[in-house]
Amino acid sequence: MQDQNQMWDDAHAKRQLHAYSQTRTSFAQEVNDVIPKQSTILELGCGEGNDSTYFADQGHIVTATDFSERVVSSNSQNLTRSGLQFQVLDISKPFEYPGSSFDVIYARLSLHYFTNDDTQKIFNEIARVLVSGGYVCFMCKSVDDALYGQGLQIEADMFELNGHVRHFFNEDYVRQLLVDNGFKIDLLEKGREKLYERESAFIKVIAQKK
Repeated sequence: MQDQNQMWDDAHAKRQLHAYSQTRTSFAQEVNDVIPKQSTILELGCGEGNDSTYFADQGHIVTATDFSERVVSSNSQNLTRSGLQFQVLDISKPFEYPGSSFDVIYARLSLHYFTNDDTQKIFNEIARVLVSGGYVCFMCKSVDDALYGQGLQIEADMFELNGHVRHFFNEDYVRQLLVDNGFKIDLLEKGREKLYERESAFIKVIAQKK
């Protein structure tokens, strides 16, 4: 597979997502309406930090991470907020945080880039660093997406197209990831909307650690 870190560094250097990163997303607002006030939040794949700053402005304590050093450096300089810090984190490796460190894990369109083995490990880590009763909230590409099946197949439901790797999730796969790691599912919903100027199909989840 092409180096995904380099691909995202290049994308952020060219500000390819900048036009879509100016305001909080509807998913961030939906999550904010559910989680407790002044939650400690770990965001996985923060991009240009639009949702990170929104959560901090709502009074949460936010650790916003991305594996692009370029975007983390830019955010740290330009998006200063009380209760907000940006860090480089490769989520395919063990998280650097102690167990039960966060009330909420938030990941919008950042968990669908990894092999099944790595995805299983990521959800193990998510469960480990969440407090009991904590929330995992994520959106990811679904198998109903128009890009499903395009490009070189890497493994089941995972393809590389023009250097971009995507692992498409189905509902059974999501349930297995959550139930195996001790989560109670509050919301598991399929949907479609325009994401980055492309009609996309996604799965949206809010679940609590038992």
